[in-house]
Amino acid sequence: MRNPYDEQQTQILARISNNVVKLNETLLELNQKIEEINEMNSDLVAFSNIWNHYQRNANLYLTSTNSMEPAATAKR
Repeated sequence: MRNPYDEQQTQILARISNNVVKLNETLLELNQKIEEINEMNSDLVAFSNIWNHYQRNANLYLTSTNSMEPAATAKR
């Protein structure tokens, strides 16, 4: 005796399979974009670290040479 739901179940499984394939492709694309963003962010982190070291060193130099302006006049 033939199961009357075989064809319907086969169609549903085919749709699920196709959707999984599309989802996988989309996730691969998303991962590539995230990798690109992470690469850009690593450049920004490196620049930020360099800038923070420069600022710290500049402040140390200005403090050691007594060349630091008071905070009130520096904001003008």
